[in-house]
Amino acid sequence: MTSTLRTVSRNFLSHIRDVIKTKRTRDRERVFVLEGTKPIVELLQSSPNQLVCIVVSPGFFERQPPEIKDLLLSSGCTVYSCPDETLAQLSHLDTSSGALAIVHQPTWDQSAILAQPRIFGLYGDMLQDPANIGTIIRTAAGLNVSALWMAPHSVDVFNPKVVRATAGSLFQLPIFSQTSIESLLSSGCTIMAADVETSADTVPIRSIQAIPARTIVAIGSESRGLSEAVLNAATLRFTIPLKPGVESLNAATAAAIALFHLSGLPTETAQS
Repeated sequence: MTSTLRTVSRNFLSHIRDVIKTKRTRDRERVFVLEGTKPIVELLQSSPNQLVCIVVSPGFFERQPPEIKDLLLSSGCTVYSCPDETLAQLSHLDTSSGALAIVHQPTWDQSAILAQPRIFGLYGDMLQDPANIGTIIRTAAGLNVSALWMAPHSVDVFNPKVVRATAGSLFQLPIFSQTSIESLLSSGCTIMAADVETSADTVPIRSIQAIPARTIVAIGSESRGLSEAVLNAATLRFTIPLKPGVESLNAATAAAIALFHLSGLPTETAQS
C-alpha cells in the first residue's frame, strides 16, 4: 500500500504542539513525538504499528536516498507534509532533520517481569534532568536491564528532551512510572542503593562480589541523592570511590558505572 503526502492542517499542527509540550496530553492519548530520520526509520522497520503518523518537510525526501522515501510511503502510515519553517518551530533539535512522528507509547507487562525468578532492575528516585534520564534509559537498555522503575515526581520519560537522549532505545527497555519503593520490596526484590555519602553503612562498589537474584539498583536525583525512604529500604548501600575533592558523579554516569559492574556479577544463589 502506497501513501500520498497529505498537507498538514492547522488543527493538527496545534495537536502536535500539545503532544510535545503537555504531559497530560501524552498521558491521555498514550503517544509521544519522535524526531529524526534514523529513529523513525528504525521504528518503521521493527514495529511499524507503533507509528500514528509521520510529518516531513517538503525538502525531506530530496535529501534522502530513494529507499527511505519508498519505506515511508509504503508503510501504510499517514505521511503529512509541513512547511520547513513550521516544522523547525516544532523541533527540539538545534537543526531539524525535517521529519518527526507521533508514536504510540510502548506498553509493558509489569507483573510478568516481576514474576521472573531473576531480575536486574533499576530504580530512579525523583530524577529530574531530561538528558540524564535519557542517557540512563539508553545505558540500561544496552546492558540488558530487566526494567526501569521511576519514583513519583520524576521527569516524564516521554518528554521530548528525554526521548531525544534515549537515541531510539525507549522501545527496548520496559519503564514503569509512579512506582513506590515499597511496591518493589513487596514483590520480593532486594534494593541496592548508590549512596553519595561514605559511611560505616556503605561499601565500595568493587567489594561487591555477587548480587541477589532479584536485585534493583537505586539511583538518586542529581541534586539530592537518594531519599531516606529508599536508603532505609536498601539491604546494601554502595559508593563509587572518587578522587579526593570530587564530590559526586551525575546520575547518568553513576548509573552507567553501577549497572556495568553489577550486571557482570554472579547471583548469590548461583554461588551457593
